[in-house]
Amino acid sequence: MSRALAALFVIAAANPAKAEKLVFDHRLYPPLKAVLDGGDPAMIAYNASNPRYVVDLIAVKGKSASDWTEALEIIARTPAKQVRTAREWADELRSKDERACRATTLPIAEDSASLTFERQSPGCKAARAPVAITRVVAGKRSLFLLTVLFKNEPDASAREQWLALLRSARIE
Repeated sequence: MSRALAALFVIAAANPAKAEKLVFDHRLYPPLKAVLDGGDPAMIAYNASNPRYVVDLIAVKGKSASDWTEALEIIARTPAKQVRTAREWADELRSKDERACRATTLPIAEDSASLTFERQSPGCKAARAPVAITRVVAGKRSLFLLTVLFKNEPDASAREQWLALLRSARIE
């Protein structure tokens, strides 16, 4: 297992002794698997400066984590007063998107512990990508977000593979 892949599975929130871990099957999207297996540190940006909000960005297509056309962002967050559930985090994200620019949010799936939706904001310079597919997963002590960012409209096959990967995400 590459160091990059190992780093993904260590994404945990709260006290390490009580940490919940987000796991998902990265093999469901071959370009992501190739990046993780490749072990190029330039393709991954990890920010744990705030242990209550840890961010990992993986450039799936592009030159680096700062110059990509398709990326996976993973955030581990400790719940706060206003944001304790997957729905509340999704609402917070939608509110920020709406303040930044005109965006359309399309629900994809929802259950008691997770929510998946797509955001489209074509022509919005404030958005990092015009298309984003997000899954928020809630645990007992943590919230996790996986967002696939596309600077170009994804083809149907890529979209289905990413959705399968997002569906595989769970907390252990």
